[in-house]
Amino acid sequence: MTGRGAELSRPKPWTVRAADRQAYQGWQRLLAAVPDNLDRAWVALTSDPRHVDQRQHSLKGQLGMVKVGGATLEQWQYEVTGAGRIWYAIDDDSRTLWITRAGAGHPKQTDTRRK
Repeated sequence: MTGRGAELSRPKPWTVRAADRQAYQGWQRLLAAVPDNLDRAWVALTSDPRHVDQRQHSLKGQLGMVKVGGATLEQWQYEVTGAGRIWYAIDDDSRTLWITRAGAGHPKQTDTRRK
């Protein structure tokens, strides 16, 4: 085999999975509404899940950690649109990003005006 035309995959890929049905459905709604934004989110998350900028950062306080499949994992947020957010948990051992929340509306849990 010459290798010409062979598909070359990423050497250390991250797998992205929905943590539950609501996260999956939220992801599907975002995909239908803002596919380009979701594609940019996918690239950002899988390129550097712990990158910090205006759109991507770790969640604070009690939201900063979440249980997924019995494991306690860091939880981060990515801003997909002005109000739309993806919350994801990082499992370094399995190189899996668990989508714990995805939606077009701003999550009430992080709304500082409620306090």
